[in-house]
Amino acid sequence: MRPVLQAFLREPTIFSGIRGTKPPKVAHMQTDGSFGMEFKISRTAVILRDRVGHDYTLCKTYLDHNHSMESEWCSILDGIRYAIQRDEGSIELENDCLPIVRSITRRKIPTNSLLANYYTAVFKEIRELDYLGIRWIPRELNKADELFR
Repeated sequence: MRPVLQAFLREPTIFSGIRGTKPPKVAHMQTDGSFGMEFKISRTAVILRDRVGHDYTLCKTYLDHNHSMESEWCSILDGIRYAIQRDEGSIELENDCLPIVRSITRRKIPTNSLLANYYTAVFKEIRELDYLGIRWIPRELNKADELFR
């Protein structure tokens, strides 16, 4: 077991509040992105557990992405949009890409203009939510990755 996974299991990180105050019941979401260099195929995956406990999934394929960071950013954007579409106004989101989670929690716009566009789009969508919390998780705990298999 990787040391980072052991550390997380011993003491999980808390969700960083990005918008609003956490209500008693929230939806839980995990997102992941995948990019294949050979054929330049990008996929995003979302697992959403609504406030009642029902699970929903979303997988999308993109042929116009440039790299894996774009896939990861797009997965978060797809996840937030999917939650809004399913009328979930309060979400706790988990993702295994630390640079993106840091960028969102620290409100630091990426220097790459393409990724900055995703950052802006994510924060635009967040305005539709009552609450959003986000945290990083080790990739072994990200069940959205299993949707790629």
